[in-house]
Amino acid sequence: MSTESKKFDQYEAEWWNPAGKLFSLHRINPLRFGYFSSIAGDLNAKRVLDVGCGGGLLAERFASGGAKVTGIDLSPVAIEAAKKHAAASGLYIDYRAASPSSLLADIPDAFDIIVCAEVLEHVDDLDGFLKDTLSMLKPGGLFFFGTINKTLKARLLAIAVAEDVLGMVPKGTHDFKRFIKPSTLMAVLKANDVEIEEIKGMSYDPLKLEFKISGDASVNYLGYGRKRG
Repeated sequence: MSTESKKFDQYEAEWWNPAGKLFSLHRINPLRFGYFSSIAGDLNAKRVLDVGCGGGLLAERFASGGAKVTGIDLSPVAIEAAKKHAAASGLYIDYRAASPSSLLADIPDAFDIIVCAEVLEHVDDLDGFLKDTLSMLKPGGLFFFGTINKTLKARLLAIAVAEDVLGMVPKGTHDFKRFIKPSTLMAVLKANDVEIEEIKGMSYDPLKLEFKISGDASVNYLGYGRKRG
C-alpha cells in the first residue's frame, strides 16, 4: 500500500459524517453525481466500477440509481466503512480492498462505466493505473473523472487555502507534484483508446459557501471520455 492510500486509513468514522473532516466531499458529491448521471442517462443494470471509492459516497449514488456497482480502494479501513454504510442503507455494492491490476486479474469482464473521482491526484503511477483501469472499460463505455489541475492557482487554493486556512480538507491531503494538467490526462487516456469529450470546472463560490459546475478548470475539474471501438 502506498503512503497516499495510508492517509485515508484514519478516516473510518469520518466518511459518512457530513460535518466531519471530509465534509467537502459531501458538498461536491451531489454536484459530481448530477453531472456524471446526466451524461450516463439510465443507470438501470449498467455495470459501474468506482476506482478509489473511499467510503462509498459516489458508489452509493450510482447503486441507488439502479446500477450494478463494484467499488475498489487500497484502504481496507475505507472499504469496511463503505460496506457498513451500504448494508445499513439496504444497498448491495461489491466492495473490495483492491487495486485495478488485482481486480483485472479477478474480474476480466468489462464495465459500462468507470469512475475515478478525487483519486487520480493520489496514485503513484498514473500511466500504469489508468492502463489497468481502462482495460476494464467496454468499447463505447464512459470514463468519468474528477481531479485537480497542476497550476499555481490550484496550489494556492487547493492546498494553502483549502487545507491550511479554511480546513475544508485535512492538512497533508494533497501533494502539488501529483496534480494533473488536463493535457497530461488527455494524452494518457488517448493512449488507452479513450477520447475526452468534455472537461468542466468545479469551482468554489466563497459567497454562497458551495461548489458549482463552471467553465473554469484551473483548479478542480471533472469530465468524461468514451472508449473507442
